[in-house]
Amino acid sequence: MLLALALLLLLVQQWESVCGSGLRCKEEERSALLQIKAELQQNKNKWEGKECCSWERVTCDPTTGRVTELNLSLPLDAHLPYVWGSLYLNATTFLPLRQLRALSLSGVFMSGCITGAGFESWSRLSKLKMLDLSWNNLNNSIISSLAKVSSLRALDLKGNIYMGPDVPVKEFSALNLEVVNLRDCGYSGTLPYLGDWSSLKAISLADNFLNGTITSTGLCRLKNLEELDLSNNGFTGNLPLCIGNLSSLKLVDVSDNQFQVVFPTSIFEVLLSLRYLSLSNNQLEGTISISSFSNHSHLEVLGLSTNTLMNFEVKVANMLFQLQDLQLANCILNVVEPTFLYSQHELRVLDLSNTSSGGPVPALWLMKNNTNLIELDLHKNFFKGPLQLPLLTHEKISMFDISDNNLTGEIPVDLSTKLPNLQFLSLSKNFLQGPVPFISMNALVSLDLSMNNLTGDLQNTFPLNRSNFLYFLDLSNNNIDGSLTNMANFVIGYSEVLLNDNNISGELPLSICNTSMELLDISNNELIGILPDCIGRAYFSALKLSANHLEGSIASEICTMESLWFLDLSDNKLSGSIPPCSNNSALVRVDLSQNNLSGSFPITWLNISSIQSLNIWKSYLSGKLPSWINKGSNLKALQASENLFDGHIPEQICQFKYLRILDLSHNNLSGQIPPCIIHAGLEDNLFDFGIAVIYPDHSTIGELNFNDTLLPFNKPITSTGYTVDLDEYVDNHGLELVSKGRSDLYRFEFPLECVLDLSSNELVGNIPKEIGQMSWLITLNLSNNYLTGVIPNSISKLSQLLSLDLSHNSLTGQIPRKLTKLTSLEAFSVAYNNLSGPTLDMKAQFGTFDNRSYEGNPNLCGPPLSKSCFSYPNRKWPSTNEMDNDQRDKSIDFLILFSSFALFFVVSFWGFMAALYFKRNWRYAMFTLVDDYGDMIYVRILLFVRKIRVAQRDN
Repeated sequence: MLLALALLLLLVQQWESVCGSGLRCKEEERSALLQIKAELQQNKNKWEGKECCSWERVTCDPTTGRVTELNLSLPLDAHLPYVWGSLYLNATTFLPLRQLRALSLSGVFMSGCITGAGFESWSRLSKLKMLDLSWNNLNNSIISSLAKVSSLRALDLKGNIYMGPDVPVKEFSALNLEVVNLRDCGYSGTLPYLGDWSSLKAISLADNFLNGTITSTGLCRLKNLEELDLSNNGFTGNLPLCIGNLSSLKLVDVSDNQFQVVFPTSIFEVLLSLRYLSLSNNQLEGTISISSFSNHSHLEVLGLSTNTLMNFEVKVANMLFQLQDLQLANCILNVVEPTFLYSQHELRVLDLSNTSSGGPVPALWLMKNNTNLIELDLHKNFFKGPLQLPLLTHEKISMFDISDNNLTGEIPVDLSTKLPNLQFLSLSKNFLQGPVPFISMNALVSLDLSMNNLTGDLQNTFPLNRSNFLYFLDLSNNNIDGSLTNMANFVIGYSEVLLNDNNISGELPLSICNTSMELLDISNNELIGILPDCIGRAYFSALKLSANHLEGSIASEICTMESLWFLDLSDNKLSGSIPPCSNNSALVRVDLSQNNLSGSFPITWLNISSIQSLNIWKSYLSGKLPSWINKGSNLKALQASENLFDGHIPEQICQFKYLRILDLSHNNLSGQIPPCIIHAGLEDNLFDFGIAVIYPDHSTIGELNFNDTLLPFNKPITSTGYTVDLDEYVDNHGLELVSKGRSDLYRFEFPLECVLDLSSNELVGNIPKEIGQMSWLITLNLSNNYLTGVIPNSISKLSQLLSLDLSHNSLTGQIPRKLTKLTSLEAFSVAYNNLSGPTLDMKAQFGTFDNRSYEGNPNLCGPPLSKSCFSYPNRKWPSTNEMDNDQRDKSIDFLILFSSFALFFVVSFWGFMAALYFKRNWRYAMFTLVDDYGDMIYVRILLFVRKIRVAQRDN
């Protein structure tokens, strides 16, 4: 009986161990966990009760009841935007967890450990093999203490951006680490020597700033290496051939570098264990055949996308092996229609963008054959016809891009039912028409239907009963009408909304004041009414309402929007004065041009240190230009043309040391051009119009599992999504300038245009010769003023000049011959001045300028003018430089001659008079000589003078 009872108790204990009962939680470990939670204030785990083994994210050994795995990480979105904390960990609180094998402290805002309780104390945790410290604020100083935890086999430090610059390989190699993730750690320089790290099975140095070539020394000694990730760095040169000798490699990712890989190559043919190979976005050349991977039976991911040079050909045929991820973007295919994919049934990611593929839209059979398809990218090709979807619902697909093709017809009305889990959809740049029928798709977060012929009422497009809100919406460049009455139905929760270039009418609703968006663009529509005063409550980073019919004054509340850095209210009917924004504003780029404003320009705007570009063109502002600026100003572009400003150009404008675009044309400015203007724009180290704005631009959709827990950074399948890069968006909506001698307006991307335009004013005086020091100038326009003097030779030093206009002034002298050194000139005019001498030689770019560049100068001669310089065969036309030198030489010669004559006169006259005074016989002889020869000398002088006058008259 006792034996049976003992056996029963043993079975109960075994049953409890198998079921993982939490009754054996160790009290010292429970107390340690609660203490750890208290220290990590961001930890929101619900740890209640005595059985700590049943707590979430706590794993215990089913036999001993000891904690073996502990996940204290925070999700990445919990610490976005990047506002890092300063947590200093007490590592000794983990010591009671003696059986701990895996620990994650990812994203807990940790900057290090407190003194005397660092990571070295974990050397007593002899079972600890996997440690995740990713997405914290650690630096290289913690490596020496981690190096003492000899039990570690896997270490993840990704996202600690202050670890760099140097990879501390020597300290790492003291451990027997098999897996190291150093992704996005701020490392720079060349790839360090890895040869002594013989235990390595997987290493990632992706998303750093490493560069230079990779030598075979060290890297190819890692015979146990299974995963190598060097993606998204700056490596150059060729890949080491010895990589082909690392027979254990399963993952090789060197994408997004500048490697020169010439095919065919034997590097990868012998790596038969490969499951993931990505060479995308490098300098791939030559020809590769997909059939060369026929023996790679394990291959699941193949990335051969290249840059847009289109010099890499991929020969495709029916593949005998099944891929999960195939990326061929920007490659030259040997076929037009992608029928080689008929045999593929396991695809999860397919990228055939910009491959010049054509024929009927293949989405129907690609989705039908590949039920696990997650991403399908067919953009920028020549697919044509209507968009057809499979009969059965496709549950997996999350991203579909078929933009920039030749699609016709209407958007399928059953798209939301056929693709219910679609998150990213782009059908832009096609020929689609009809209404937008499916905005209510529950999973959709990014929608781009821009540049089509879509129609319909905006209010009907966004129904009242919505269960989700998009984070990106682009309906721009269509024919959508209606009003913004239902704006609250789709604006709340949106990150970026582009409705520009449609037919939307009505007033701006008050609901716009309660929004929280990065970008709102409703430009080029038919909006009326006023800008709501409550707009100061809105949270915009970029607001573009240009080219509408908005009236009233500019709300002063604009100045209180702390997040607003791009504002465009141009081409409206706004009136009144500009509100006096102060330095607490976050504005970076402002466009108030083409309105009916009045008054002077507020001096406070020049005190906004954040402001970089300001456009007040054609705004009817008056008064004098502000003569005082903030010494810390970062102003880089000022467009103030076609206003009513008067007075002198203040010398304080020279203090804008980053100013590279200055347009004050078509005003009433007078006085001289200040020579100090050469100091404006001297500094170019901050000449970057970008601004740091952090956006999540991808989301993990799926992950390839290689069934190896020691390889934590297997590459996920990701989607780039369709959020707008605000820097790029604003660059494409920059200032409008008149340049290169033409009257057309054009837009440009910063910082390609560097402009000094003072034309059509009342400026006088000489052109400062110092202007030749403004070597960054692309456009120089001083036309339609009252400038005098000669054209400075120094202008020939402006080697980047594309446009030079000095017309309609009163300049004199000859055109400097050195101007022919301006080999980049596309527009040139010195018309309507008082210039003389020959025109410039009709060579190179000057051979393209006709007589309009020189007309209105009566004393100019030579081609392309009809007046020939041979009319003056004996006349030598001095150059401007020679004229200047001659003038200086004449002045010096005159001074020497006059001084010599005066000295000679004084010495001779008084010497002669002294001799006559002391010698009486000399005086008598002198008087007698004058009496005898005076009349004869007088007659000879008269005849000589008459002869000279006759000669001058004949000439």
